[in-house]
Parts: sequence; structure tokens; C-alpha cells
Amino acid sequence: MSNYIIFTYQHTCKSSHDAFLKKNAPFKSVKIKLQNSNKFKIPFLGEGFYFWEENLSAAHKWGKKHCKNDYKILEYIDLKIDKDDILDFLNRRHISYFEDLKKEYILKRPESRKWRLASWIEFFKKINETNPGFFPFNFFRADENFPDLRENNEVKKKTFFSEFEDYYTFMDPLYILCALNKSNLIFSNVNIYNKS
Repeated sequence: MSNYIIFTYQHTCKSSHDAFLKKNAPFKSVKIKLQNSNKFKIPFLGEGFYFWEENLSAAHKWGKKHCKNDYKILEYIDLKIDKDDILDFLNRRHISYFEDLKKEYILKRPESRKWRLASWIEFFKKINETNPGFFPFNFFRADENFPDLRENNEVKKKTFFSEFEDYYTFMDPLYILCALNKSNLIFSNVNIYNKS
């Protein structure tokens, strides 16, 4: 059994020359300080380099919406990730590990109970800086959902299991990957796609 997960990932960014993109992409998504506040807007899984997992359609939609339709997509073929290097929020054991870690700190800092996922990840990454190995992950993986339920069901292709049950699954999930460092990206090739 392999110690790696291998998928193809897409990174959407503002349009530029292909040579520049191949040399400099992916580009980091960073936290942004809100005006007149001590608060920050933190990306989904914290600061890092973001990718769609085998979902070129989602990469195009992101470019149209967030890059004002002036974008390109870099597709990293067979990106290889060591299973010990990823905190996977699609894996129940990983979720349990993360929840246990949170509980430990909620006892020390009750106000942290209200924190969102990105704040927790950033907090644990900060602890890892002074205590290496405490939070030993270089990749984070999750399934994104839209706040609008109707949009979420359409985009992710809500599909019912059976004619007589209202239970369902999604046939087009929106798996996202956040990498902390470009240097950890091991892949076989990069393709560049123009906006559709």
C-alpha cells in the first residue's frame, strides 16, 4: 500500500505570461487585516497555496468570479503528498485528532470555542513554529460547501440514493487543498489553461 496520495490539482490565478506563471505559481493566499479592526480575514484552511482536486470546472468558476474572468489555470499533474504530511478533513480519524486538539485548548482559552476552522489552523501553525512537530502538517484538505443550500446542491450535483428515501450524496464534490510551502509540491508536469 502506498504512503502517498496522488491526484491532479488545479490552481486558478490572475492571467499572465505562461513563462512567468510556470516560474512563480502557485500564488499564496494570505490573511488580510480588516480596516479599522484588529481582526483578519483568513482563507478557508489558513494561509497557503490553494488548489482544486481534479476539478477543472470549479477552477474555471473561481476564475470567472474572483479574477473577474481574467485568469489562467495551472494544472499540477500527479501531485504527490505523503499521507503523514496532510491533515485531511475528509478522513474521520484526522477530524477526531483535530477536534481533540481543539478541546484541549478550549479548556485553556474558553473564548476560542467560537473560532472558525481557519483560525484554529493558524493558531496551531503558530504553536508549531516554537514547538516543531506539534502540528506537523504541510497540507490541508477539505470539502467546500456554499452557504446557499440551493447553489450548493446544484454545483455539487446533489443525487438521491434511492427512489423512496430522501438521503443523498454529492456527485461533484468541491475538494480543496491548501499547501503551506511551494517547496513541498512534487508533481510530474504542469499544464496551463486559458479562461474558458
